[in-house]
Order: sequence, then C-alpha cells, then structure tokens
Amino acid sequence: MKAFTLLKNKLDKNILEVVLSCTILLFLWECIALFINNEIYIPTLGQVFKSLNNLILETGFFINILMTIKRTIASILISLFVAMLIGVSGYISIAIRNFFKPINMIIQSVPMMILVVLALIWFDKDNAPYIVGVLVVFPILYENILGALSSIDKTLLEMSNIYKLDLKDKIINIYLPSIKFRLATIIVSTMSLGLKVVIAGEVYGQPDYGIGSMIQLEKVNFNTPGIFAWLIIVIIISGILEILQKLILRRTFIWKR
Repeated sequence: MKAFTLLKNKLDKNILEVVLSCTILLFLWECIALFINNEIYIPTLGQVFKSLNNLILETGFFINILMTIKRTIASILISLFVAMLIGVSGYISIAIRNFFKPINMIIQSVPMMILVVLALIWFDKDNAPYIVGVLVVFPILYENILGALSSIDKTLLEMSNIYKLDLKDKIINIYLPSIKFRLATIIVSTMSLGLKVVIAGEVYGQPDYGIGSMIQLEKVNFNTPGIFAWLIIVIIISGILEILQKLILRRTFIWKR
C-alpha cells in the first residue's frame, strides 16, 4: 500500500511538472507572438486555434487525415513484409545477409529529402509518399528482425533439436516470439517516423489528399496559423500512436507483470 502511494505521488508530480512546462512554453509563445505582432512569422494561440477550428469544419478535413494514415500504414505493412522476407533469408544465408548490407547502409545514409526528390522523379505524386515511407522504415525493421533471429539462444535451438521439434513448432514457439518481442518495442515509434516521412513526401509531391498537401497549400498562401494548426493535428496523431505503443507493450510483455 505504501509503495502504491509513493508511485501515485511520483506520477502526480510528473504530470504536474509536464503541465507546468507546457503552460510556460505556451505563455512564452503568446508573449513572443504579441511582441512580433505578425502572424506570418509567429501567430498567436488564438489565431492558431481559430485556424484549427476552420480546418475541422472543412469538407475534406477527415479525408486528408485518413489518406495520410492510410499511406503510413500501407508503407509500414509493405516494409514489414519485405523486411520479414529478407530478414529470414539473411538469417538462413550469410550470402544474402552480406548482399543486403551495402544496400541497407546506402538507404540509411541517404538524406530523407533526397529520397523524396528521387521518388518524385521515378514515381507519380500519389505513389511517391508510399515509396519514401518504405525506404525509410524498411532498414529499421529489417535490422531488428535479423537481430532478433540472430540473438536467439543457441542452447534453446540445440534443445529443440535434441527433442526433435519439427520446423512448425520451432517457428511458432521460438522464432516468432523472438521477433514479436523485438518488433513490439519499435513498431509504433517506427510508425511515428513513417508518418513524418509520408507527410514530407506529401509536402513535396502534393497528392490530391493528405496532410502534407494541405501544409504545402497553407505555405503557398502564407497561412502560418494554418500550418501550426496542422502541426497540432500531427502531434495528436503521434500521441495516439504512443498510447497504442504502450498498449501493445503491455499486451506483449504481460508475462512480466
């Protein structure tokens, strides 16, 4: 009971400190905005929330959000499928692993903006965000899948051979749990990265619908409050993804509780 009370007090203190920090930052923002008195540079909080209200009332508001989320999820799923396929192949064959080492290194080394530009050259504006999302997310998932398989306890594998477990049982009881635990810790943070990358691809590619396309439109119109309004929406989506990550981790590591 005492430990629970201490934990509750600690959580309350942390929440209070976070709220205090946000309040101070918003206060400073408002002071700077009022001092500059030019919404093109820094809008006031009132102007931002007015733009946010106008965005929500627009007809295509939810379509833009759904299209961005759709591109993000599709990019993650494609990356996961390809990373799983190549990661397992690389675990089985050293030759395949060595073949993909330079490819993976090149993809990770190239700046994201260059990937966006190349994707727009090679593909149309609607497909470019998907391609960029896959190229950025794939190396992370691939390395984690390969790392999860490579870190499996060799003694456990030897025991499975001694007890003559078939391949199906090995996959279900040894390989898949190892991959699941590793992916559970990164999948949502990877999704947050994918969301940012897809939005960047939309900003440059300007497909018919998408958060990035709307941000670019606000930029062309010098509507800085509108840009900040979309930023708030992206932060909310990222916050939801973080909550999902905690739920996934709690579900995945329930045995530790």
